[in-house]
Amino acid sequence: MNPSGVLKNRNFARLFFAGAASIAGFSIGQVALSYLVYTSTHSSVDIAFTGVAFTVALVSLSLFGGTMADRQDRRILMIVSDGVRAVSLALVAIALIVLGFNLWLVLAASFILGAFSAVFQPAERAMIPSILEKEQLADANGLIQLTSSLAQALSNALGGALIVAVGAILAIGLNSVTFLVSGLLIATLATRRLSSGGADEENPEKPKVGFMEDTREGVRYLVANRPLLLLTISAGVFNLFFGMILPFFVIYTEELLHGDATTYGIFLGLFSPGAGPGSLLVARIGAVRRAGLAWTIAGVVGGILLLVLVLVPDTLVAFSAIFIFGVFMGFAATTWVSIVQIIVPNEMQGRYFGIDQLGSFAVIPVGQIVGGLAIAAIGLSWSYGIAGGGILLSSLAFWGFADLRKLGYARPSPAPQARISEQPAVL
Repeated sequence: MNPSGVLKNRNFARLFFAGAASIAGFSIGQVALSYLVYTSTHSSVDIAFTGVAFTVALVSLSLFGGTMADRQDRRILMIVSDGVRAVSLALVAIALIVLGFNLWLVLAASFILGAFSAVFQPAERAMIPSILEKEQLADANGLIQLTSSLAQALSNALGGALIVAVGAILAIGLNSVTFLVSGLLIATLATRRLSSGGADEENPEKPKVGFMEDTREGVRYLVANRPLLLLTISAGVFNLFFGMILPFFVIYTEELLHGDATTYGIFLGLFSPGAGPGSLLVARIGAVRRAGLAWTIAGVVGGILLLVLVLVPDTLVAFSAIFIFGVFMGFAATTWVSIVQIIVPNEMQGRYFGIDQLGSFAVIPVGQIVGGLAIAAIGLSWSYGIAGGGILLSSLAFWGFADLRKLGYARPSPAPQARISEQPAVL
């Protein structure tokens, strides 16, 4: 089966290209904002503040965004999110041109990007199952993962090119066009509206409940569903340890590989492209049938590959290991999102993805801080070894939970068809 076949669905094709434009917009915006801050202040702390503003907004509003995605029209939420991001970046660019550089303006732009990403992302993920059949979800998510990786890599380069061509401030302003394109594509979607409490327009008599009760219902659903709870917790543990590794690739390439900026660029560049083939593999081997097992195996292999980076600090080995690591991470991410879209009720998916987004992003800064302190105290090799060993051992521990290991989806067997009479119909 050709994974691009899902693009024959016009609604999904529009949502797919809208998502690609949104990711491109985010990547270009982050490059331009970071460059502007650095060239204006030459302060690494100010650059950190820019990232923190985005993360704080995303984390603090994830539950809100997830609940909104289950209470309101997801299409409208995504259009509003894109519209606000487009207008905000354009206004910030104008203000920077007229008033000159102001760090608070940049932090406000970064916060707005994070806040409305917290609304956009759960709505986007929850909308896909209402457009496609369950058997198409793995291919759809694999294609999205592949495109996301390529869009981020190309957009980072495009962001740099725009800065050279027109300057960082105009690059921020032009970035708003990508969100505008995304919003216009989403506006052409024809999907069924999900209203309050998950009741659709065909079931208007379902009683409405308050916003906070909807949020609590989402939390209760996850806590009561042991396989999904274990899946979410294991993802948080993985992100915690991976946060100790990712920001310090530049130190790894210098200290252990004894490379230069080119080595660092190649090493970092090999990670994202690997996620593409890994994500497409999910549908090819039917990984959602044994999603929990596939998830834990990917974690085990990932932990081993990260240990290889430390135990065999050779450039060619490191390049190969980080690419294969990317393959397994793309495979794991696509398996996870596909099984969730299949088994979680559609009216609950916004809240699930909001809760997951909250946990995933909240632990990453913790891992980064722990990693930085560990490298300063015991060195990079030991810090990476602890993180890689942590991923390996925790994945093996979660493998021991039968509820998670057995998590999966098997396509129901078609109902037996009634025998067709050979007698001609009487008109």
